[in-house]
Amino acid sequence: MALVPDCPPDLRIYKPIFDCGLGLRRQQSEHRSRLLRKIRDSYCKALERLNLRARPGMAARFLDGGGFCLGFLDPVSNIVANTLISYGRAVSAAGECDLVYVPEEKLRDLERRSMDGMVTFLTRFFPYLPDCHAVRFLLLADADLMVAFRIVALDLGMSRIGSDKRAFDDALGMAFKCAAMAAKHPNPDRLSFDWLAISSRLHDTVRLLDEVRRRSPSSSLDKLPKLLDGSLLPVHSGLWAPFVAVADSRCPRSMPYLHSSALKGTLQDAIHGFYLKAIAQLPAGELRSRFHRSLLIAGHCYGPLDPVSNIIINTIWYDAAFPPTVKLEVDVIGTMILHRMETRSVFGLLSFLSTRYHHIDFNQAIRCLLQADGDLLLADHRLDAEAAADLEKAFFAAATAAYHPNPDAQAKALHSCPSQQISMLLQGSGQLSSEDVQCLARLLCPEAACSEQPLRPFPHPWHLYSHTRMSKKIDAALSAYAAMQSGEPTYELHTICGVNKYVSGPVGTVAKCYRTHVNFQATPRGTQFPTGTTPLLFFAEFCNDDDKDRAGTQPFVCRVSVPLPCTERVRCLYCDHMGIRIVHPVGEDFHGRKLDFEKMVCGEDPCDDDFDPAVEQPYYTNMQIINHSRGTTEMVRGRVEEDCLYNDPLEHRSDEYDCDLTLIRDVYDSDLDSMADECHVSYPMPEFKMMPK
Repeated sequence: MALVPDCPPDLRIYKPIFDCGLGLRRQQSEHRSRLLRKIRDSYCKALERLNLRARPGMAARFLDGGGFCLGFLDPVSNIVANTLISYGRAVSAAGECDLVYVPEEKLRDLERRSMDGMVTFLTRFFPYLPDCHAVRFLLLADADLMVAFRIVALDLGMSRIGSDKRAFDDALGMAFKCAAMAAKHPNPDRLSFDWLAISSRLHDTVRLLDEVRRRSPSSSLDKLPKLLDGSLLPVHSGLWAPFVAVADSRCPRSMPYLHSSALKGTLQDAIHGFYLKAIAQLPAGELRSRFHRSLLIAGHCYGPLDPVSNIIINTIWYDAAFPPTVKLEVDVIGTMILHRMETRSVFGLLSFLSTRYHHIDFNQAIRCLLQADGDLLLADHRLDAEAAADLEKAFFAAATAAYHPNPDAQAKALHSCPSQQISMLLQGSGQLSSEDVQCLARLLCPEAACSEQPLRPFPHPWHLYSHTRMSKKIDAALSAYAAMQSGEPTYELHTICGVNKYVSGPVGTVAKCYRTHVNFQATPRGTQFPTGTTPLLFFAEFCNDDDKDRAGTQPFVCRVSVPLPCTERVRCLYCDHMGIRIVHPVGEDFHGRKLDFEKMVCGEDPCDDDFDPAVEQPYYTNMQIINHSRGTTEMVRGRVEEDCLYNDPLEHRSDEYDCDLTLIRDVYDSDLDSMADECHVSYPMPEFKMMPK
């Protein structure tokens, strides 16, 4: 990120800059070499304890899946534990006992594969974490996987990680299996099962491992596999929690922040949750007829209240101050234009804090916001320093950075906002009524005309074809879902708030994608649900082929919950690749959740069974996901397809970006891994205008 040049000295306005932050190739190679040396030291200590020459058959077991550094204890204990488990279960084959040492080249291969597995574990669990950053975190942790895990979580501001135990267990288990597959372990499922069993007998396992020394009796070698094979897996949640607790005891007390490029993603995840909550609180009629426009043009999440309330008041104020001139009713909140608004809000929030306090930089501002759960004024109060600018000037900086159509008007409105009266109206999380909205509009914009002007019909109805098609699919899915629930309650669509039609693909020369992932909100209707019940959030997976829909292929639909800020989220390979923040279900199988990641880490194509890695480059890799997703996650200026619905002359426009997302993302289609130097591609900013006095 970079400050806009030629700003007045009292303002700090940030703009996106495509900064890979990967460092030079030479530096990356040096980090990998240093990490390998640390892993090698662990192997030397483990082999000293295992004493392969005095224990016939153990060297063969060490090479045949036993000698991996993967696990959730310290690196030496992981190697010893994996070897003992393999050794205790082995049936000796002819010639195995003759091998009493590990050849040097095979040991080096095990070290490299263990490193690949540990890097994969971190990049599979943490979205948008570059491989080279994972190496740096492991280096800081002295090759201790769980210590590195805790350091990454701290660096990315994920203070609530593990708060949803079911989601945490699910994510950690899938990440570990991917790690085993990336390391080419002969039996990844067995390895995952063993470490899950260790979690239920952690203290016993550590005690047994402490007994294994160079001259310990042979009777100590088969105790661990017997313990694990006789243990029952716990059925409660929090299966992996013991490892995290033990890792905390090994973490250094202080650690320098690495400022990974994934840090901003934690804040963007939180902000997306705020928008989903705000959309649920807006009344359905007004949202479909008017507020969809003001939400997507000026519904930023900065302001004098909490983030959700700020979105609501900015949306209502803009609709009242700058009402629409065209009649347009939609059931769909455009996905890309919503994501652009969320990204604009990020830069608005950070520019506000940096303008108020000149001593903090971009990353420090993000951390302040994450520590305050995205609450701008709470972060402002916690900084406990003399402000360099007043609130109105800071709101002006935020509005300018966030591309508000009228920064000066918004800054004045937010500064003069009657916060206490509005807070009373917005108490609770229930859906607002039409009367509530009208009252808020009068408080926020008392000078607005009382009588509504007649609206012109929308001149381009063909632009709504895809919206209509998606709404019909959702209505049919809701009816089927209600029928599965014995018909009570029924549901009424509130809005569709996230669509990714690029799932399970691309395949073939036409780059076909077979499925779509959708988030939508629906209000339950029934005797037990009063008027004003807050809409519920749903996830759906559809087939893109209408013929299959007509043939009776049922979509997958289930309830989901908005994740808490600063916690882990359920990942989808295809949605991550597009940079689209769809809320996916925990523990439910969908395309892009598990098998697709497993194929990716093995160098295969998740969508092409005929893929030949000898002659083709894989379409999906961790770095390609990061690279490709930036077309969405870094966009504040580019125009998207949904802009054609909002032909507002107050909006900033540029023919340079008059294109669909599929064209915008072409800017980013170079491989980050091949860059020798840091690459900077900045977005243009409008000519800066001084704030009127």
